[in-house]
Amino acid sequence: MRRLCFRRQAAPLLVGIVVFCLTVVWESNAQTDALTTLSGRVIDAVGQPIAGLTVVIVPVQDGHGAWFPIAFEVEEHGRQGDPMAFQAETDSEGRFVITDAIAGPVLLGLFPYNSPEAEILKVQIGDMFLYAPEASWGRGVIFSAEPGEHIEDVEVTVQRFLQLRGKVLKMDGSPLANAQRIKLRIRKLSLDGEYDSGGSQSIETDIEGSFLQYMTRYMNSPAFYFLSVTYQEHQVQLDPIVVKPEDLFHEVVFTFEVPLSPDIPRNALPRFHAGASARVGGGLDAGGVWVVNPANGHAYKKIRFSGVEDAIAQASKENAYLVSINDEVEQNWLEQVFVTHRILIGLSDVEEEGQWQWHSGEPVTYTNWAMSEPQDTDKGDEDYVILFADQWVDIGPGDVRWHFIIESVLLEKEELPVRE
Repeated sequence: MRRLCFRRQAAPLLVGIVVFCLTVVWESNAQTDALTTLSGRVIDAVGQPIAGLTVVIVPVQDGHGAWFPIAFEVEEHGRQGDPMAFQAETDSEGRFVITDAIAGPVLLGLFPYNSPEAEILKVQIGDMFLYAPEASWGRGVIFSAEPGEHIEDVEVTVQRFLQLRGKVLKMDGSPLANAQRIKLRIRKLSLDGEYDSGGSQSIETDIEGSFLQYMTRYMNSPAFYFLSVTYQEHQVQLDPIVVKPEDLFHEVVFTFEVPLSPDIPRNALPRFHAGASARVGGGLDAGGVWVVNPANGHAYKKIRFSGVEDAIAQASKENAYLVSINDEVEQNWLEQVFVTHRILIGLSDVEEEGQWQWHSGEPVTYTNWAMSEPQDTDKGDEDYVILFADQWVDIGPGDVRWHFIIESVLLEKEELPVRE
């Protein structure tokens, strides 16, 4: 089944990328309603061909200064897959041919979309050089082609991401197999201390407790990489490693020093019923049921809604409010119990721009904004906040994503009524 969705991993994607119309540099022999063909090769920074990469053309739409894929595949259990795309794999000489592609604004990029093996540095089409800006995270370049245009000899220059080949072990040395929602944190610090950046994302292990993660590099010189994983609120912090620009991969092992509870696979999740209460943890998605957080005694429920007014009305009917997140512990608990992707929370600055308030009236004592957030755009005020995985993004009805991003809202109440 397909449906529209958008992901960060993802905050705004291709910010500020100019759309180039290729017909200004080619004489187009376009035919009405004909499809576009694009061919070329992929090389590294020194001109060597790269085989086995999946080159894609992704239809995109304007999102007030950022370009967003029109549609994503939704995989089993609601996970987001790759966006709808036309694709081809490079051969031993790095060559590719993409046929039957649609015209209009498109992204020339690489798959897998959220974890490609390389980042695009530049694209040469004829005499034109297109560079992927820093804000695009190497995802590619945007251009627009006319119907029936045959775009040939495209040269795509890429740099492979650093591979982090990891293994996660339990206290007894056995693998933490098939574990989900492990939070991997990465901090990069240059040796001179002038460059410092970091972030986190969710990873999963295979049956051997292993995972493969692609990481951006510190380009100019060696850098310290600080790595940690968090699972079931327990953390393992490794000693820093030094990564050199020429390194292709690093192997790391995380070993927990405390006992871990058994993980519950997604395909074995219990079926909850509306109106029931439960105390759960460890990566469930307890939608449509009140779930009690043992740390504060509050109950939480994820529901679907049709708009902010509807969400508030449903909360009022339940004697609840749109969720308030008051510290990192509460944030982490929500991530363990619910799938926190594209979920509206109770923070807004509707009453006064820049003055963020919780729907519950509680003071704002904790925030978890994604990079460059909060911010308004030329499409209007972004007065509401959603969870994108483990970070917060502000959004408003004028955003092109508003109509297909938000599917659920989290409600919270201080206690459940006692059944007689």
